[in-house]
Amino acid sequence: MEQSIYINNLVGRHVGLVRISLILILFASVAQFASFGLIQAHVVSFYGAQQEDVSFALQIAYVGIITTLPIQFRLQRYFNTRSYLLTALLTGILLNMGCLFIHDLVLFSILRFLIGVVTCIVAGCILIVIFTTFSASNRMLAGVSLFFSLILTCGVLIGIGASWVVLRTNWTAVYYGLIGLQVMAILLCICLFKPRQTTKAYPLYQIDWPGGALFMFAAAAMLFVMIYGPKRYWFADATIRNTTIFAVVATTLFLFRQASLKRPLIDLSVFKVGKFIFAIFLMLLFWGIKDSINLIYGYAASVLGWSSADVVNSGLYNIAGVIIATIIAVKMIMVNKQHLPKLLLVGFGVMSFYHIWVYTHLTPDLSFADLCMPIFLHGFACGLLFVPVSVFCIGSVPQSTGMTGIVVCTYTRFIATLNSIAGFYTLQLNYNQLFKDSFLSKLIPEEGTVTQRQELYKGLFVSKGYTTGEAMGISNMLLAKSLGIQSQLLTLRVIFLIGTVLMAIVFVILLGFAVINKIKAARLNSVTN
Repeated sequence: MEQSIYINNLVGRHVGLVRISLILILFASVAQFASFGLIQAHVVSFYGAQQEDVSFALQIAYVGIITTLPIQFRLQRYFNTRSYLLTALLTGILLNMGCLFIHDLVLFSILRFLIGVVTCIVAGCILIVIFTTFSASNRMLAGVSLFFSLILTCGVLIGIGASWVVLRTNWTAVYYGLIGLQVMAILLCICLFKPRQTTKAYPLYQIDWPGGALFMFAAAAMLFVMIYGPKRYWFADATIRNTTIFAVVATTLFLFRQASLKRPLIDLSVFKVGKFIFAIFLMLLFWGIKDSINLIYGYAASVLGWSSADVVNSGLYNIAGVIIATIIAVKMIMVNKQHLPKLLLVGFGVMSFYHIWVYTHLTPDLSFADLCMPIFLHGFACGLLFVPVSVFCIGSVPQSTGMTGIVVCTYTRFIATLNSIAGFYTLQLNYNQLFKDSFLSKLIPEEGTVTQRQELYKGLFVSKGYTTGEAMGISNMLLAKSLGIQSQLLTLRVIFLIGTVLMAIVFVILLGFAVINKIKAARLNSVTN
């Protein structure tokens, strides 16, 4: 590693140690953002709120991240990195202490937004520093792979610790773990970074604070619409209609402001690059459909009755798939960047196979071993796709646009997440109701299967000492539960079939582009010869 403007000379001699330390600091920061993904039920019971209220409070942290990101890249060049990180990490400790004692959901949401800001500051700094630990030729590929792979797997990794905590003590003890991680990060920062940077602070010119405020309100409004919209029948609710109008107006004003400023937060010229638009389209599809793994985890918990520890343990297979495939993808791209289209093809092919496997094999009695393979396949597909799609997006924009490529990719991730939350919920709601209505229309006394099942249940419970009336009531309850499980299974099968079709369409499009490029290259060679 060349002499760094960030890392002190004593530690800088050991590149591996520097990278491990940076990963640990990044993990400590991202952990507070992703810590409640697998224990939301505990958070819901703690605040006595609806599921969507807690979902909004947890996701508002992402609004803090995407609002701060374009500003963060400028602030880092002005402040001393060590002092900047230490201030952010100390603020994170105070925010987690606040969350530990606050029981009001509104205040919790505000603190979560600020946690998103702190997460962005630390993660943005570490991303830039990680870049400097690699040679110029491999900087973007290796840095993006290392950084975003941790982002991709952090949710499950921190979920392991969170599930261990909730099984042994009050879930709020998770905050003590998060504070401990940040204390560790502070100590690493003190040992790792130079007290004073050798470069001159970059002037802070005029930062578009009004534009940042517009974007913040627009993103928060969009989050509100996508979280609460499916529960309130979308535009049938006046609040959803008004919030949507506000989001559209605020977004329009933000884009108009960015187009008219000399130093905008994002350079809108990137949207004139067709290759970048196509890359964003792939990223939207990838991030939107990859969240189908949450349906598997939900199925395992609700239908199969797995504990949170079992769900987290199954997620380890997903992480293994991500790590193995990421290493393969990075190695192949380093050897030859022409492998990138092939990785995209194989990645979407594996993702399509994962969806079709779930569609054809989903039953009410799958074992842990049965689900390990599709969970691993999902992680493997994500590992094959994440690095190539990210490199494709960032590499498609001119270098003159600065960090706009990374910023827009983060915006895309946010939009895809909201689409998956609202889309999967709406699909489950509609298809569940459709299948329940279909089943209920067939549940008539004259239907032999229903009568046989009722008599079977009733005879079983009468033999256990229940009265005839009690046995009939319990048998009806079991029938209703069986009806709900069957409706949910059929719903999941339909959703995974839709995912299969979408992935297959993307695969065919990419295959078509590959064939066309091959033909063009062959014609060019023939003309040259």
